[in-house]
Amino acid sequence: MGSNLTFLFDQSSDFFCLFTREGTIVKTNPALREVLGYTEEELHGKKAYEFSHPADRNRREELFKNVSVNNKTTGLETRTRAKNGRYYNVRWSLMLNAVDNLVYAIGVNLTSGFNNSEYEGTTDNIQHIIQSFNEGFLIIDNNWQITSFNPAFQAITGISGEELKGLNFRQLENMGITEKILAEFETAFKGSLSTQLQYFNTHFNRWLRVNIYPYKDEIALFIRDITNIKTQQLILALEKKVLELNASSLYSLSQTVNELLKGIEEIFPDMICSVLEVDEPRQKLSHLAAPTLPAAYCQAIDGIVIGPKAGSCGTAAYHRSQVIVRDIETNPLWDDYRQLILPHGIKACWSTPIISSNSSQVLATFAVYYSQKREPRNEELRMIERTSNILRVLIENKRTQDHVKEQTRRLQEIAAISSHDIRRPVATILGLVNLFDLRHLDTPLNREIINHLDITAKELDEVIHTIVEKTIYLKGED
Repeated sequence: MGSNLTFLFDQSSDFFCLFTREGTIVKTNPALREVLGYTEEELHGKKAYEFSHPADRNRREELFKNVSVNNKTTGLETRTRAKNGRYYNVRWSLMLNAVDNLVYAIGVNLTSGFNNSEYEGTTDNIQHIIQSFNEGFLIIDNNWQITSFNPAFQAITGISGEELKGLNFRQLENMGITEKILAEFETAFKGSLSTQLQYFNTHFNRWLRVNIYPYKDEIALFIRDITNIKTQQLILALEKKVLELNASSLYSLSQTVNELLKGIEEIFPDMICSVLEVDEPRQKLSHLAAPTLPAAYCQAIDGIVIGPKAGSCGTAAYHRSQVIVRDIETNPLWDDYRQLILPHGIKACWSTPIISSNSSQVLATFAVYYSQKREPRNEELRMIERTSNILRVLIENKRTQDHVKEQTRRLQEIAAISSHDIRRPVATILGLVNLFDLRHLDTPLNREIINHLDITAKELDEVIHTIVEKTIYLKGED
């Protein structure tokens, strides 16, 4: 860095910071250190992300991504943590210098005035609390104009601070505001009543909880992303419902699994789910359930042969391991099947084998399709694992029920043989013995009786052999 640039670097009231492509801090200027309270030694060699608010992770990653791609980025606001724990709202501009391969960052401290000059009298403590909120916070007036907001709300909307100021709250399309939600706001305005509501934001596919606090001609809103909590609640309710259906004799395995997949698709709207069951010879996959997957495609893959290059499902069953295909159009596993699926607008497929709890046998495959090219997020992988466990329970339970039914049927057959097929020849033998003339052995009647006894004994032997075979089968199944 030249001497003139170093002079500007040291004398500027704006924040200056140099760090590597990996985010390791190399140098900072006095203005940054004075406001944040750190020494040069305390900052040097540390990762820049260590000083940013956890809720700003997505914006931080976006910022570094833009720098890597475009060599610069401007106007992104994040919260930076001071040594005393206070967070400062800073607008950063970054530039990658190809000569020294360092990132030059210029930051403007926005904290002192919050978002609006009307709040210049707000105490430092209140500003600190508002800036540090993980919840989005904003104030709107009775004309729905946004008068103040914190960085967490900006992170939720993904809109720059300049655009948010004075924006009409009803125009925030990415907040997924419906007429029903607006009616709740109107009620709060008119009645000056605090209220809380939850709704699913279809723009981001996230669950939001909104606390509304009216005051005079304004409303203060606290908005929290409760997707993880809400998703867990919905999954637990779905699992309870499905296990109750499974216990009912009115629902087949296919119907029960279909209800499970429908519930998952309602919780995760982008997902298209399918389950293929492995046949008895364990060579093919058969359609079991797929609520929204195109019927033509389901029919086309019904009976697909398991193999090392058989789409996502056939390959997952073959290797007994999860197969993640981000792009069906280019992945070689789909060479023989992509013409079946691409016309339906599906571009990605992740498949997980359902492994028996008693052996390494594959029972089925659980597939998740997407209309865009993508890989799973951590929460989606956790959901897939959880669903796979439920499917294992359902399938094994069904097979146990079928086994019990088959055993019962065979036991009933044995009981029928014992009560009828054995009694008849035994009764015949007893009757013939009573007719046998012990005083005159060599008579035509005795010879005929002996002949009938021989025939009846062979018949009885066949009945006993049948019982033995059925008994051996039952023992083998156990």
